[in-house]
Amino acid sequence: MSFKSLHELIELAEKDNITIADLMIKKEVEQKGCNQETIFQSMWDQFTVMEESVRRGTNSPVMSRTGLTGGDGFRLHQYAKNRESFIDAITLNTAANALGVSEVNAAMGRIVATPTAGSAGILPAVLVHALDSGKFTRKQIVESMFTASALGLVIANKASISGAAGGCQAEVGSATAMAAGALVEMAGGTPKQVGHAVGIALKNSLGLVCDPVAGLVEIPCIIRNGLHAITAQAAADMALAGIVSVIPPDEVVSVMQEVGQQMPESLRETGVGGLAGTPTGKKLKEQIFNEKGSVSGPAKYQSAYEIIGPVMVGPSSSHTAGAVRIGNIAYQLLNEKPKFVKFSLMGSFAETYQGHGTDLALLAGVLGLTTMDNSIPNAKVIAEEQGLQYEFTKRILGSYHPNTVLVELLGDTRRVKVLASSLGGGKVEVQELDDYPLKFSGERPTLLIRHIDRKGAISELSSILYQKGFNIARMANERSSLNGPAITICEMDNKMDESVIALLKKEIPIIEEVILIQTK
Repeated sequence: MSFKSLHELIELAEKDNITIADLMIKKEVEQKGCNQETIFQSMWDQFTVMEESVRRGTNSPVMSRTGLTGGDGFRLHQYAKNRESFIDAITLNTAANALGVSEVNAAMGRIVATPTAGSAGILPAVLVHALDSGKFTRKQIVESMFTASALGLVIANKASISGAAGGCQAEVGSATAMAAGALVEMAGGTPKQVGHAVGIALKNSLGLVCDPVAGLVEIPCIIRNGLHAITAQAAADMALAGIVSVIPPDEVVSVMQEVGQQMPESLRETGVGGLAGTPTGKKLKEQIFNEKGSVSGPAKYQSAYEIIGPVMVGPSSSHTAGAVRIGNIAYQLLNEKPKFVKFSLMGSFAETYQGHGTDLALLAGVLGLTTMDNSIPNAKVIAEEQGLQYEFTKRILGSYHPNTVLVELLGDTRRVKVLASSLGGGKVEVQELDDYPLKFSGERPTLLIRHIDRKGAISELSSILYQKGFNIARMANERSSLNGPAITICEMDNKMDESVIALLKKEIPIIEEVILIQTK
C-alpha cells in the first residue's frame, strides 16, 4: 500500500515541505525504478487521452452502442454558448466535458479510467476546464493528476472504488473527491486544504447507489458525471476559502466503506434496484436486449496508474477492462492458440455482462487483445474468423468479489482453468489456477513455474533470481502432494525476458514449464 491514510499523506507533505504530487512522483520512481522524466511523461500521455475524449464528446454528438444515450455533451456545450444559463456558462462547460467523456465511454471509445470507467468523466472534465481557462499550464495540470492518484490510492485501499462492492459513491464519489483535491493543490492550496476538499466532496456523495438501467454504464452514470464534476469544483473552492470538513476526511472514507457494505446487492451494480428497477427502467432493458440477450444495434492498489488508468476502450473498467485482463491472463497461460472457451460468470458479472460488454471483453482477452485495442467491440466476429468457439453461462463460484468469472480455455494440446475477479478500476486478481488456490494480479512481470515438489526448490529458485539481480515482490507456492506436481508464482519488480526462462530451466531440472505473464 502506497499510503495508509490521508492524514499520513498530508503529514508527509507538510514535513518535507513538498506537494502531494511530489510525494506520489517519488513513490512511483521508487516502485518502478524509472527516472522522474519517464514517470511524468506517462502521466502526460494519460492526460492527452483524457483531453481527446473531452474534445470528441463536446465537439460533436457521440451516440452509445445501444442508442439509448448520446449527444448530451455536445448539446450542453452548445447551450453554454448562448450565455443564458443559470450557472456561469464557462462552469457549465465542465459538466459538458464530463458528459462528453462518459458518452465516448458508452460508445466503446478510448478513455482513461479515473478511477473507474463509470466515473471517468469527472477528473478530465475539471482538468480540461482548467486548461481552457488559461490560468494553468499543461505541466501544472499533469502534476495535479499525481495528486488525484495519491488521494485515490488511499480511498481505494481504505474503502473501495468498485460500484459492485460499494455503490456509485465508491466510483463517482471517489472521482469527485480526487478531482476536488487535485484542483486545490493546483491552485496553490495547502495539503490540509486538499484533505478538506476530499472530505467535503466525499461526504456529499455518501449513499449514492449504483443502479445502471439495463446494466449499462449510461443511465444515470453519464448525468452523474456531469453534475459531480461541478461538485468537485465547488468543493475545491470551499476548501480554498477556508471551509473545513468537520468530519476528518479519513473518517469520511471509513464511513463510505461502511455504507457500501450495508447497501443491498440490488443497489450495487446489478442493474436490478433503484432507477434500473423502475417501470421505465425495465421497459428500456426489454427494448435494448433481444430474445437471445445480446445488445441490439451496432486487492491492494500501489501505483498512480492503477488509479489514473488504465487507458481503455469502454464502457466499464470492472466489466470491460478488468474482463479483458482476465481473459488475457488465461490466453498467456494457455500459451497456444485457443480453440474453445467456456466462461462461467457470477454476481454482477452474471447479471449485467451483456450491457457492459463483458462478453466482448472476455473474448477479446482470450484472443490476445489488450484493454486499449479498438477491436474489442468486434471480438465475436474475430472469434468466428479465428475458429474460436465459446460459451457463456451463469454459476455460483464461491465467496468471491461480485465480478468473478471462471475461464476454461482449451487449445490443441493444452487447457487451463482460471478463476479470477475484477476488483474495480481495471484491477484484477486470479483466485485459482487449475484448481490450485494461487492469487496474483498480472500487474507486475509474473513467472508461473510448474515443477515437481522437492525440498529446497523454492530456496534454489529465489537464490538464482537474486544472483541475477531480480527482486521478488511476492511469491506463492502450491503443490498437489508431497513430491508431486507443484506451481510457484513469482511476481517480480524487474522487467523480465525469455532469457530468464531459459536460465531457470537449465539450472533447475525439476522445472517442467515457465511462463512469463504480464497484463497491459
